[in-house]
Amino acid sequence: MEIKRLNISNWQNIRYLEIEFEKLLILIGESNRGKTNILKGLSAIFGNYEIKDSDFKDKNIPIEIKIKFYTNEKGFFSLKLLKKIGEENKYFILSHGKEIKISLNQIKNKFINLNGIIVSSKENGIYEALNQIKSILILKNKDEKIIKELDSKLQYIKNNFLSQSLQRKIFFGFLKNILNNIEKYKVNLKNQLSDIFLIFEEPELHLGPQESREMYSLLIKLSKIGVQIVIETHSSYFVGLKEYKSICLIKKIKNEINLFQHTGELFNGDEIKKFNMNYWINPDRGEMFFAKKVILVEGQTDKIALSYLAKKLNIYNYNYSIVECGSKSIIPQFIKILNAYRIPYIAVYDKDNHKWRNETELENSNLKNKSIRRLINKYIGDFIEFENDIEEEIYQEERERKNYKNKPYYTLQKISDEEYSIPLKLEEKIRKIYK
Repeated sequence: MEIKRLNISNWQNIRYLEIEFEKLLILIGESNRGKTNILKGLSAIFGNYEIKDSDFKDKNIPIEIKIKFYTNEKGFFSLKLLKKIGEENKYFILSHGKEIKISLNQIKNKFINLNGIIVSSKENGIYEALNQIKSILILKNKDEKIIKELDSKLQYIKNNFLSQSLQRKIFFGFLKNILNNIEKYKVNLKNQLSDIFLIFEEPELHLGPQESREMYSLLIKLSKIGVQIVIETHSSYFVGLKEYKSICLIKKIKNEINLFQHTGELFNGDEIKKFNMNYWINPDRGEMFFAKKVILVEGQTDKIALSYLAKKLNIYNYNYSIVECGSKSIIPQFIKILNAYRIPYIAVYDKDNHKWRNETELENSNLKNKSIRRLINKYIGDFIEFENDIEEEIYQEERERKNYKNKPYYTLQKISDEEYSIPLKLEEKIRKIYK
């Protein structure tokens, strides 16, 4: 059984939201933007959260939460929860154009074959999650070895009153141990985990960078063997650009909760290969989903110089993220993602019309420049074009091809000189970038 869509109306600080679900769904956004409210809405429709009067955004209209499911046996059908102030919860099953009123017990017995596990950020969140996993596996009468391992970990946590940090490391170790033996457990695991729905709050808590990256990889593996997972995170380690379809960005605009996701294809042909290769070279670019504004640059020299000069001008903004795209030809792919999620950005690139370039090189450069400008959504993004590159503007002289060895080092050496004065034309561009 798989959740395909969630609709929420009049719930807490949410007027209306519709979320398309993937096997892995990543909820991101600033604090107090609605992520936790979405998770509570999921708990409410399954009867695991008691709706209070304070949960109504508008007390004059009902709360409505609806989930669309898919199963191999029944195909598509929806479960709807309707709640009015002072009245009991009402449940309906919607299938093949018919709406049938039904009790929560009937739903669980006849329709919903989902086993929920919540890994909360509370003090006893890990202990409760491991207990939930154990209960599910016992009900399914499956692998005793896994159950014994769970018993051992639960007993250890109970007897030693461990900190949240150590408990999370134990949970991490449990997942790692199971999935590292995936070939051994392959068939059994798929049968045991295919109807599990995992909600994981802030998986990054108490994990270092390396462990966070590995935990994210483990969650992807879990989703691929059948577990449907929703994570709420503030960490870029749990946001991979390769899995952009899983990302659900939540923002508050004019005091209203808005949701941005893109479940279609952003790239085609050679773009897919180039983007995936670029992702593996620089996997930390998920940071851009947490930025107030993204500054797209070609390479390392631009990233170093812009940061340094902005600090020198006292306009550097820590809420902005500089994303090194690797080359000019990759910038359009990042623009597509930023347009899709409506994240403010500015694309900064070199015109590359140096006098020493031949006709073919100039034509190629100009085609790339046009492809960047053509993709800019003027309501979200902008562009800055260096003439012909940032080095020429820093040095205020035409640069020869031979001058481009060790660019980052010599550029930083130049701009960090106490006597260096930023040219007015370059200063204007930097101020526009950090506007």
